[in-house]
Amino acid sequence: MRHLDVLIAAPSDPAGLPAWGDYHFARGLQAALQRAGVRSRLLFRDTYEAAPPPAGGGDLLVIRGKFAPALSWLERAGYGTRLLWQISWPLDPTPEEWQSYDRIAVASPQDLPRIARLSGRPCLLLLQATAFAPHRQQQPDLSGQLLFVGSTRGQVRPIVADFAAAALPLQLIGQGWESVGLRPVAPGIPNACLPALYSGALAVLNDHHSAMAAYGYLNNRCFDVLACGVPLITDVAPGCPAELAAAVICHRPGTDTPQRSLERALALQEQRQLLMAVARQTRRHHSFEARVAQLLAAAGTDAGTP
Repeated sequence: MRHLDVLIAAPSDPAGLPAWGDYHFARGLQAALQRAGVRSRLLFRDTYEAAPPPAGGGDLLVIRGKFAPALSWLERAGYGTRLLWQISWPLDPTPEEWQSYDRIAVASPQDLPRIARLSGRPCLLLLQATAFAPHRQQQPDLSGQLLFVGSTRGQVRPIVADFAAAALPLQLIGQGWESVGLRPVAPGIPNACLPALYSGALAVLNDHHSAMAAYGYLNNRCFDVLACGVPLITDVAPGCPAELAAAVICHRPGTDTPQRSLERALALQEQRQLLMAVARQTRRHHSFEARVAQLLAAAGTDAGTP
């Protein structure tokens, strides 16, 4: 594999790209591909059909969230191998869509057998990944705040509502919170600033779309937070690798008490060696470099070879 086009759900407008999580995900993947000797190019949802074929040919990887390319384009695009990485929204694709690819990577051990059966295609497990690492700083202040980064998605997110109702120290960053009676400290944050922000938090809150939770997809924020050596408080942890579970606190809104989850986070912050060990495991086994190695092995090629 010498060249890989990577198609993502974000539109091509440079001004808006930094707000798209899948753009940063793809950039992390591209950096790992480059280090492995594989050239890559990003394709975008609004311009991919007009993009010229890669010089000298190449393969295609579609990062499948809410967006899917036209099947007619897939048929005529002329790629050597067409790969799909199903990272979320598992109920959106049809069997016909899956069957349009040569190989499918699935970010859920639970859902892999279903997709393999419906697609009839070779499938491999490829969890989401991270490029984050702990930010160099002094030990975090254990009286510091809990953190949540994200918008309201047009509704009150249960895990945020649970902790806010308990009047616990919660720092919100994202849009739309004023409409539900909460005040964020900022409407957004550059992706490059997140490792430092996560590293200084007492713990980071996380949640999943309902289909991701039901079908076993662990989102990439989980890997980002754990790679920073910080406790993760999440609604569910579907398919969480065993080596990371020690730093994960599952909090079911309406069932678990925020005070108890906070106590568990405080106890974890006192176990810095454990948190740093989880961070090392995350970066070793769940980096984009690790995912690129899996992709190349599944494709039966070495980096930099046809």
